[in-house]
Amino acid sequence: MSIKFTQSCPTCGRRIDIRASLLGCTVACQHCGAEFTANANEESRMGPERNQDLLDRVEKALRRAEEASMVPANAEIAP
Repeated sequence: MSIKFTQSCPTCGRRIDIRASLLGCTVACQHCGAEFTANANEESRMGPERNQDLLDRVEKALRRAEEASMVPANAEIAP
């Protein structure tokens, strides 16, 4: 059994369990796909730059979702 901690996704706000071995590593939210650094101390992420960082992450997630939903008009979809 691995040791885990809970962290809120900075993009969607959902709480996720992260293995302690990933502390300090870049992880992806299982709900929205946003990438962020696993950090057990949520207070350290607070600050004036956090709002811009959050907006940048949201924009990145929206672009990724838009790209994933684009299907070329001439593409054939396999049955």
